[in-house]
Amino acid sequence: MMQMKNIKLLPFIACVWLMASCSDNFLERENPNEMTTSDFWKTEDDLMSGLNAAYRPLRFNGLYSRWLHVLYVSRSDEGYSTSPNPDFISYSNFLTRNNSDTEGVFFPWLDMYKGVFWANQVLDNAPKVTMDADLRERALGEAYFLRGVQYFHIAGVFGRGPLSLTSFAETDVPIGEQEDLYLQAKSDFAEAAKRLPAYYDNSKDLGRATQGAALGMLAKVCAQLHQWSEVEQSCAVIFALTGSSGQPLYKLVNYKDNFTAANENNEESLFEIQYASGIQAGIELGCQRPKFLGLPGDGIAFDDATARNIVKADLEKETTTSGQVDPRLKHTLFYYDVSTASEPYYGKTWAEWGTPNNSKVYWKKYTNYETQTYEDFNSGINFRVLRLADLYLLYAEALNELSRTAEAYTYINYVRRRADLPNLENSTVFAGIGNDQVKMWKQIMHERSCELAGESWRWLDLERWGMFERAEDISWLKSRDSEFNNFTIGKSNRFPIPYREIGLVKGLVQNPGF
Repeated sequence: MMQMKNIKLLPFIACVWLMASCSDNFLERENPNEMTTSDFWKTEDDLMSGLNAAYRPLRFNGLYSRWLHVLYVSRSDEGYSTSPNPDFISYSNFLTRNNSDTEGVFFPWLDMYKGVFWANQVLDNAPKVTMDADLRERALGEAYFLRGVQYFHIAGVFGRGPLSLTSFAETDVPIGEQEDLYLQAKSDFAEAAKRLPAYYDNSKDLGRATQGAALGMLAKVCAQLHQWSEVEQSCAVIFALTGSSGQPLYKLVNYKDNFTAANENNEESLFEIQYASGIQAGIELGCQRPKFLGLPGDGIAFDDATARNIVKADLEKETTTSGQVDPRLKHTLFYYDVSTASEPYYGKTWAEWGTPNNSKVYWKKYTNYETQTYEDFNSGINFRVLRLADLYLLYAEALNELSRTAEAYTYINYVRRRADLPNLENSTVFAGIGNDQVKMWKQIMHERSCELAGESWRWLDLERWGMFERAEDISWLKSRDSEFNNFTIGKSNRFPIPYREIGLVKGLVQNPGF
């Protein structure tokens, strides 16, 4: 009876609503308790709040907090998965299920395009706001940078997607292929570099994009496009930047300090994602990476994306000038070794944790093994997206591609000397390179593997080197990572686009093979 009574009341309510709308524009009223675009984007504070929000997607699960590491690390030849979750395994072994409900497919796409939209809001509205002109230019630079980062990763993961350059309603959004997306990212980073300062005087601005960050990402995207002269130019400008003291703005620091909370935003870092452990103002601002890529002993972390033993083998190929193991090995991986058997990880030794297999290795970078007894979903260690050693090696690669191989040694040696390795020209392990471009290219592949293992660049390195295009290169990758036995040329170098997006975006089609 009560249900019927409510149904009978509906026509009466509808009439009252209709009369109210005719007399008082009831349906057009705005909720006075909610902010809308018509009453936001008015002041300098509005714009800066919107800009701050545009940084947020970098900390979302689809990007640097979780999935980006899985997609770039686990799918490359430096990682694999033995997760009980079949989705993690499918991402890693190129048998991805074509299902938009799968988190690793859907959330990267969703969060990257959130980042594009929020950056576009700043770019669309900044010219209308009455504010300090210099601050406006800086805000535009940051927004261009943030949009560029998103398009860079959309290109790297999906290789295809809508190219929206406005937050306003669009009837037809052009669909960009991988090169189009990279070119848009390149344009955005170039625009950012024109507007951003080399550094910030105010500590509250620590972590914002700088000119060095924009130029670094510009070098990265130009490398993916094989535009080597522009890579060389961007890196040269970065190396020449100076701080307030007149000294070089960037320099190498202790290797370990790039992966802990002890020395964040250091002199080697050009851009990093700012994380904080615990709850900050009611919000979790931590990173989930260590929980998914850490040491699984007795439940410290999950075994969802594990390091390949080939990473350890690469780092063991050459000893230091004093005959010791490459010190980067100890800071890159957890592994069993008699000489370090008594070393505590998370408060216990390797044996005490009951680690399942002494022949396996696990990622140590970005874990809290020295300060915690377990990993949770809220690590406070900043993730260093761009650091100077990476750019030294990228610069060396550009010089080699430009037939300036002899000059490449200087920048490779900067990185090698920090690890106490002999200068490359004096190496007895890697002898006979000389000015041979092909030999130097292969050596740079090795140097990047040792220096940057587990830092979410390997997948893009392999793509840039054309390793996904030829059967002989896939065979080499199979020798390093058996999951490449499932790799299909022309398909597996892309991730599927979420199904629901295909029907929502005009002209968007699924990637080949999915």
